[in-house]
Amino acid sequence: MKVAIDIKLHPLSWRVLKEQYDYDGNAVDLGKSWLYGIVTQCLRRHPVVAAWEFSRMPQGMVSGKIYITEYDYNRYGGYLSIAKQANLSLIIFRKERERLCLLTATAHVMAGVGRDTAMRHFLQKAGYEESEMSFAALRKHYQRHFRHFESDILQDYRELKQRK
Repeated sequence: MKVAIDIKLHPLSWRVLKEQYDYDGNAVDLGKSWLYGIVTQCLRRHPVVAAWEFSRMPQGMVSGKIYITEYDYNRYGGYLSIAKQANLSLIIFRKERERLCLLTATAHVMAGVGRDTAMRHFLQKAGYEESEMSFAALRKHYQRHFRHFESDILQDYRELKQRK
């Protein structure tokens, strides 16, 4: 048996959950996901909100529901603090950004597509709006953290091609 609990996430994070995991129109089932362990570790019994949490409440969050097992609900509770919800949202956002950057690096190295063209393509394919994940921010992250992966991917490609 599963219990649906309320959660507020960034719109992009909520979209990623609905698209990549089982969504029945009511709640997202994270039962077989790596995120489920993080969620269960953050659960509390009572919705006690500290004063400092109100000052750190992110703006523009959307409400949704996720399923947890009845066992976890009885053992840990069914409430996630505002800070934990924001952290979970950030984890999902960063993971999606990493995925888009890896796709861009692969397309650039393997197909010879320009980095900007590949980024725009993958952002458009995913249907992300500028307010959810901006091209400029994705490009900046790619330049800082993924340029060195291009040579690694190219080297791996050459090694695999020689083994044929």
